[in-house]
Amino acid sequence: MPELHYNPEQVDALLAAAPAGSAVHLVGAGGCGMSGLGHLLLDLGFRVSGSDVARNDEVRDLEARGARIHQGHDGEHLTAAHPVLVVYSSAIRTHNPELEAAERTHVPIVKRAVLLAALMRRKRGICVAGMHGKTTTSALLAFALERLGANPGYAIGARVPQLPVHARFIAPDDEKPGWFVVEADESDGTLCEFSPAHAIVLNVDAEHLDYYANLDSICGEFERFGNRTSEGLVFCADDGRLAELYSRRPSAVSYGYHPLATYRIEPGHGGDGSGAGSSFRLRLGGELLGEFRIALIGEKNVSNAAAVIALLHRSGYPVQAIARAIAEFRGAARRQQELFADDRHRVYDDYGHHPTEIEATLMALRGHRLRRLLVAFQPHRFSRTRHLLPKFAGCFRQADRLWITEVYAASEEVTADATGSVLAEAVRGSGQAVEYVRDVSALPQRLREAMHPGDTVVFMGAGDITESAHRLAGWLKEEVKSPLEELEGTLSARLSREAVLRINEPLARRTTLRVGGNADLYLEPASEADLAGALRFCSERGIPFVMLGRGSNLLIRDGGIRGL
Repeated sequence: MPELHYNPEQVDALLAAAPAGSAVHLVGAGGCGMSGLGHLLLDLGFRVSGSDVARNDEVRDLEARGARIHQGHDGEHLTAAHPVLVVYSSAIRTHNPELEAAERTHVPIVKRAVLLAALMRRKRGICVAGMHGKTTTSALLAFALERLGANPGYAIGARVPQLPVHARFIAPDDEKPGWFVVEADESDGTLCEFSPAHAIVLNVDAEHLDYYANLDSICGEFERFGNRTSEGLVFCADDGRLAELYSRRPSAVSYGYHPLATYRIEPGHGGDGSGAGSSFRLRLGGELLGEFRIALIGEKNVSNAAAVIALLHRSGYPVQAIARAIAEFRGAARRQQELFADDRHRVYDDYGHHPTEIEATLMALRGHRLRRLLVAFQPHRFSRTRHLLPKFAGCFRQADRLWITEVYAASEEVTADATGSVLAEAVRGSGQAVEYVRDVSALPQRLREAMHPGDTVVFMGAGDITESAHRLAGWLKEEVKSPLEELEGTLSARLSREAVLRINEPLARRTTLRVGGNADLYLEPASEADLAGALRFCSERGIPFVMLGRGSNLLIRDGGIRGL
């Protein structure tokens, strides 16, 4: 498909000239990056239409704001919307019927990054770039700026539970355009569409080799990106390639554990290995800048936080305020996301799908006080699995038990030399035991059967393995319910919202002599219907009960419940 090429400046001008209420059509609207664009456009007053192969939470969120998102791709969806611009994600194939319809009708077509870069031109842009850690770092930066009272705009590549939405556009003030934090994707060669005021560059690695020829070409992309950053660039001194690219730039500063880092990380006084967070110090030159604490675990998260601190400090924010702003951040969805935890087990969902990310995440989880680390991994893309097979084979060393499922294709054609079973054989060849489970939906049961008290479980991958993680966490939540909790849930379904229902209520609070043990369930009905429903409930189950006072309070007593 011959694309109608527009650069960010032209797209910005096109949108500025569009009549109020004009439509922009998103092909692949359900992806996190594309749905974020939808929120930005809605904030700016545009109508949003689009399509995707399936409905998901991102689509439903856009629809709740008035967007019209179709399931499936059809040229008629586009023509009916009469858009002024069509935007597509990198996951969309070139012969998509909606893109072909746009070409026939001469509607401008751009990639996702071009529109995002165009919108960033209206603000004081900060790009967060790098192969690993972009989402966590950009989310932390947006969260910190919000806590610092900056009211930033942002576009994050995942849901962030502590932010109301993962992308928003704040109308610029003529005198102060305001910050706009962008997670800048390098995977499809569009990194250099951005011209930010500031940038954080976390790392470079052998990734996206289905697009880039080699690591040298990746470094070339990041060098050009650095040239397009107008004010300040913050880079990780622990990455030798970044140091080579950026260390001689007058406007660049470094951070990291490296002794030559401008903002140098040192161990802090906190952090006991319990998973309660991480403490660290930063030195600026030879002087102690301050001590900081984050709720996330692992050296990589400490490094990412140091990048945010460095940028904020260079931007004039006080150290104490920065420390308070970052302390309560608890991460983005699917980035070491704890789905379940009790005194028996922990279950995590993690997006890691590159060997470097996997190794760092498993090392961080090892910091917990745990007996065993159980890992289930879904490879993402056949091309990545093939290019990085030797590295994948050795990146799971921290796992006590390992399961590998089939590759999540992400629109790629199946290749026999890079399947999940091939990867499992490579892991075995490295000397580590592994179980291959072809069907990802079978993983929750397989892991549950293997779990012992004290185990930590992590599901890893960028595909639909997240559904298995949530299923296992859901099972564990159900398992830990006591008989009383089960009973409370069943009874509460019969009651009005106004009714009060408590477990283990002390009888001394309710009796004249202020004596007695606890009632298993205590009910204050809000209506006769509540009382009648509770009496039927007790009668059906043979549960003894006692009526109290004029208000007809009902105490369900001991004995009849514990034997259920």
